[in-house]
Amino acid sequence: MTDVEQASSRDAGMTLIEVIVALGLFAVMSTAVLSVLTSAIHATTDDKSRIEAVNLASRELEIVRDTFSSVTRGPDKVVQNVVVNANPLPGGTAGQPIVVDGVPYTVTRTARWEQIGAADAQLSPCDQGSSSELVVLHVSVDVTWPALGSRPPVTMDTIMTPPKGTYSTLDGHLGLRVLDSEGHPRPNVTVTAVNGGLSAMGVTAADGCVLLAHLPAGDWTLTASNPNFVNRAGDPTASIVAHLQAGQLWRGSIEYDAAAAITATIGAPSGFDVPADVTALPMTLGNSALQPIGVKTVPGTGSTRLIEHLWPYPDGYGVWLGGCEDGNPSVTGDGLPVAVTRGTTTVASVQLGGVEIHTAPGTQLTAVHAADRSCTAPLTIQLGTAQAAAPDPSPSATAETTTGATDGPVPGPSAAATDTASPTASPTDSPTASPTEVASGPADPGGVLRVALPYGTWTIGDATVRIGPGNPMVLLL
Repeated sequence: MTDVEQASSRDAGMTLIEVIVALGLFAVMSTAVLSVLTSAIHATTDDKSRIEAVNLASRELEIVRDTFSSVTRGPDKVVQNVVVNANPLPGGTAGQPIVVDGVPYTVTRTARWEQIGAADAQLSPCDQGSSSELVVLHVSVDVTWPALGSRPPVTMDTIMTPPKGTYSTLDGHLGLRVLDSEGHPRPNVTVTAVNGGLSAMGVTAADGCVLLAHLPAGDWTLTASNPNFVNRAGDPTASIVAHLQAGQLWRGSIEYDAAAAITATIGAPSGFDVPADVTALPMTLGNSALQPIGVKTVPGTGSTRLIEHLWPYPDGYGVWLGGCEDGNPSVTGDGLPVAVTRGTTTVASVQLGGVEIHTAPGTQLTAVHAADRSCTAPLTIQLGTAQAAAPDPSPSATAETTTGATDGPVPGPSAAATDTASPTASPTDSPTASPTEVASGPADPGGVLRVALPYGTWTIGDATVRIGPGNPMVLLL
């Protein structure tokens, strides 16, 4: 190759393949470098937030320590139990997040008097123990911020001891633990203690315990009250009376949890009317823990009912219409109990059974259910008037060939509500029904009335029939 050819080859530059390879290597290296830079930025930001959180926690402890040691304020001025963002920065609002460099921080402080050795043994004042003397104030501060995610909060705590003689030995202390429907501690519940004109208030900590310390002896009524919470009886508050003695640490517990609710919609077999008297019957809930006989009757009207303020039993509720014992799903075998969850509303369908009555046209019909221990008075339902049967094939033939009552809308204004209901405890969930029962009577007299009734034993005319899941009943009167 001549000198001219060699110089020309050197000046020719890179080929397309070489350019592509170079760009690929650059992209790989750039991605790696960018990943390292991003991680470094995140780590720096997180470290900055964590340092700020430590500063806020230390600031909170110093504010408490200053109040505790002050001659003019003292330990009594330290708010006991749980408080959130109690000491904002200048320009801030108490109870709202503390914003530093655009990052909102939540500062949660728990201050509680404890027994000797309780802090080391991780004991709660609500736990049983031999000592009733509360001699130290344990203050713990947790700081969180949105980017922290599920990681543990920044935590700082300290123990403060008042000078000897600060409190009278004649004082007593109240320790109340709040438990949820599963027996677990319920935090963030407001508890108020009242004794005549005296009162004290606190909020339960993570262990479900609230301690109201250094109170005079006497009878104190402790009441837990949170919005949309209930006790087992469905009451919005839960109370207990403490007989506090001098020098005593009284301990007790109550059950209190977020309320559950059920939206129950009446469903009837297709082609069967729901009498107005049926939609005026009460809805009934069943659970063996309900006092005194395991049922709770809830008055109401309409084909869709909202049943609120329910204790969230883990095993749920049986739901049926009318209140009589033989309509209970546990008796009829019509599906499982309706599961409920604390703080939420569950949708349920309450099915009726169909009965096709053949009698003389124009006959006014009434159904009566005898009283039992759940429905203490007989139920009387005005069914309506039998109409002349149409000449087309008898609906009874349809009833005889049906393998189970079909979920269908309640005629009239309630149809839309039924269509949107969940098919909970639908009759079609039960095994295949036996052939339709036909009561003995004269030949078909030419009039017919098709209605839907709650499950149970009913007397219609001179016949007594058992209505339940499965085929619609055919009755000749």
